[in-house]
Amino acid sequence: MNNLTLALSICFLLPLLAYARHGSAENGYYPMGFHGDTWTGVVSATDDPAREITLVFTKGSKTETFIGVLEQGHKVKSSDGTPHVLKASEIPLGTRLKVYYIPRERQVEGRKVTFNEIFRLVSVKA
Repeated sequence: MNNLTLALSICFLLPLLAYARHGSAENGYYPMGFHGDTWTGVVSATDDPAREITLVFTKGSKTETFIGVLEQGHKVKSSDGTPHVLKASEIPLGTRLKVYYIPRERQVEGRKVTFNEIFRLVSVKA
């Protein structure tokens, strides 16, 4: 019985110990249209006018990139507790983040363009 318990514990805890680039959100209340998509990586670039954040995940010689757009008017609490609209450039390069996003579409010059709208960011320890 103890061996079975140990084996099951390892199976459930091992994924929690490994940081994956793409993941699923934990249980909770989320906006309509959210299907549990998350992405974890290191901030490598930001673009304020486009509200874009670029995350990079590297494992060995492989590197994957995620580009997400902050939702319009995304607010965070400042150090004094007052909410303000987050600028992408306020996130320091090199910060490890887990972002929660919803794939969206919009029309750009007459064609559909898919983008990842970020509605939540969480700092992750390395």
